[in-house]
Amino acid sequence: MAEKQQSQETFFPTFLFKEMVVALILFIIVIGLAWFFPAEMGDPADPSDSSFVPKPEWYFLSMYQFLKLFPGKLEVWGLLLQPVILLFIFFLPFIDRTKERHPKKRKFAMTILAVSVAATIILGIIGYFS
Repeated sequence: MAEKQQSQETFFPTFLFKEMVVALILFIIVIGLAWFFPAEMGDPADPSDSSFVPKPEWYFLSMYQFLKLFPGKLEVWGLLLQPVILLFIFFLPFIDRTKERHPKKRKFAMTILAVSVAATIILGIIGYFS
């Protein structure tokens, strides 16, 4: 069997220099896009407009709607429950220590993932239209 030839390229300075050049090019592209296509900021704030209903951006809509499920004094529990749920989902790969890696054989992890994604999407849609 013929062995694969491995490149004798060193990490420092050869490979690192190439990576830095690519990062610099991407940085210049992002700066150029921001310079020539600036983001629109919208209308300035008008304190005399009493008809304005503040609403969070789209990525916070599910949390905004989740807090609406806990009215009055229960709102504190909603504020405490959100980070606990997010931490549980974040640490789920470390909690579920099965040897199996195929998603079809990890029913517990896949169920938690599916429920959390569905709840986020549904709460986001409800929050958008409320």
